[in-house]
Amino acid sequence: MTHKSVDLVTENQLVEELMGIGLSKGQTVMVHSSLSELGYVIGAAQTVVEAILQVIGDEGTLIMPAFSPEVSDPIGWQNQSFSEKEIQLIKENLPVFNKETTPTSMGAIAETFRNWPNVYRSDHPQVSVCALGPNAAYITGSHPLEWGEGAGSPFQRIYEIDAKLLLLGVWTNRATMLHYAESLVPHGRRKSRAFPMIVKGKRVWVSVPDVGDDLNTHFPPIGDNYFAQDGVAQIRQIGSAKSCFTSTRGLVDFAKEYLWNVLADTNSRPFKPEG
Repeated sequence: MTHKSVDLVTENQLVEELMGIGLSKGQTVMVHSSLSELGYVIGAAQTVVEAILQVIGDEGTLIMPAFSPEVSDPIGWQNQSFSEKEIQLIKENLPVFNKETTPTSMGAIAETFRNWPNVYRSDHPQVSVCALGPNAAYITGSHPLEWGEGAGSPFQRIYEIDAKLLLLGVWTNRATMLHYAESLVPHGRRKSRAFPMIVKGKRVWVSVPDVGDDLNTHFPPIGDNYFAQDGVAQIRQIGSAKSCFTSTRGLVDFAKEYLWNVLADTNSRPFKPEG
């Protein structure tokens, strides 16, 4: 039997490569990630979280998405085909969001971090975020149901403090800050979110407005164009993964202008972003 070698990734290697891309002590950083893209990490997701926390230290704040898109109307679930009766049964029995117990489907690293000691989590049923560190309570402290990726959300606060953005093995189609950017464009794409809640002791379904889905339409080219500029980001390999490190404010400001122009109709005014 032929032995197939694999590239093993250690915590020390991750620490060195994270520092090489620009991560440093005391930073506040939003991380989107794919464990499988990093290669064979010894210790898996736990090692990745420990490496990031080691680099930023106790003075730093780590943020990750803790989204739970499964807490939604099953009629919109992809790759599923339910009868009308089955949809009704699901809607009647789907668990409501619980920020202590509802898992995130944003990958092994994000789910591991969600369960990390002393992590804060915001309380939006679909687009919550988790954070650990001095800025964690501020970032997660309030999360409006309406425009959960827009004004008043943790994403606005992440932008305002100009947290860093680290993409580990993923590209800007996974960067939620671009949804925040689009929320600032008056003619941006919009959608409704639906989820079950307990209101005054009764289970009800609630529908609220938010930013529309991108579905890999504009967000990847935003990343391509933004990262093509000199000096705005570091792009390096971490483990086996192509990774990016930049400013959330820089990316959002660039994306506002890009989305304003690409989504504008023929009667739109010249670029003049809000916020």
